[in-house]
Amino acid sequence: MKFEEFTKDTEVRASVREKEYSIAKVNSIPAMSPEIFAVITDGHEITVIAEVDHQLDVLKEEKPFRIISFDTALPFDLIGFLAYITKLLADHNISLFAISSFSTDHILMKETFLERAVEVLRDANVKIDFK
Repeated sequence: MKFEEFTKDTEVRASVREKEYSIAKVNSIPAMSPEIFAVITDGHEITVIAEVDHQLDVLKEEKPFRIISFDTALPFDLIGFLAYITKLLADHNISLFAISSFSTDHILMKETFLERAVEVLRDANVKIDFK
């Protein structure tokens, strides 16, 4: 299903998480805790997205980031959702880091881009709440 078809009947909703996060490269997979948002392993490195006040053993780290989560459940056959969102933000020179979970996409951006990103997404009819 193409993105344009999906949005005819579905309102796209998103939420901005209140806390600041870091994206860190670590030596080993940490124990899960409430401050960890995601752990990504790809066979070459381990990346952890966690609240900035985490206690991880970090090799490299970038921070602070804010997370916008798309709360609308996205079907697996949806084509172009993330492409649409990333192009909107790229057209406004907003750099982001995107990850997907089972039915939801998340974008992380430096705090300095958050206000503009929310404005751009709202202009594109994305309903955004702050958590």
